[in-house]
Amino acid sequence: MNFSEIQIIGEDETFKGSKSRYVWFFGGIFVFLCFLAMHYSTYISFLFPISEGIPYSLISYIVVLSIGPFIILITSFDIVSSETETGSVRYIISKVHRSSFILGKFFFLFLVFISVSTGIALISLIYQYSEGNAFQLKNIVLFWIFSSLYLGCFISIFLFISTLSVNNKISFTMSAVFLGILIFFFLQGQDNYLKYLTPFFYGVKNMEFMKGFPVGAGYLTVFESLFSMFLYMLVFLSMSLLAIKRRDL
Repeated sequence: MNFSEIQIIGEDETFKGSKSRYVWFFGGIFVFLCFLAMHYSTYISFLFPISEGIPYSLISYIVVLSIGPFIILITSFDIVSSETETGSVRYIISKVHRSSFILGKFFFLFLVFISVSTGIALISLIYQYSEGNAFQLKNIVLFWIFSSLYLGCFISIFLFISTLSVNNKISFTMSAVFLGILIFFFLQGQDNYLKYLTPFFYGVKNMEFMKGFPVGAGYLTVFESLFSMFLYMLVFLSMSLLAIKRRDL
């Protein structure tokens, strides 16, 4: 692994690659959907206490939880498999280490969706200020961190699947099936331990912090949640690195 190689792959994907415009386009759609959710949230304002106003960060977070995994699937299922299908991966890995190739792809996607989370957080902050609600910067920061890590979990999952796949059709099918399995595990209920295997569980668990910044022992719960999502992301990213090293390309 070479940090300069990772930077080269990441910059090439971000600014020059044909994939870049496609990913940024869907990232923009994601931000727009969150904007619409916040804009029309006034129609459901009766669900929230009048004194507290509309929790725009919570509404944005719900959109991220529900739509985010599907946006990530669309933008990342072919991030490696397209290179494998065309054979261009052989040229690339002849110039850089395989681990640098994977990490560069990951950080490209992660950077895009960190930017998306930042955009959504800023829109939420603007709406919050324009409505005269209490300034809840801590909630916005939590939203940004939770959203980025939550989306990062799915990036690492679909990157791993794309690394295993020989073409885009197989990668998309496997990604869609795996996402369906994760949704099925999560819907089994609170008493089923399978929920711990899904990013959905950790994402939904964080919703309570969007309603109010934790105090006292709540800080430990926040740390546990952040660590769990980071570990989840790290596991799948590690499996991607192991898979690319063992594959005959």
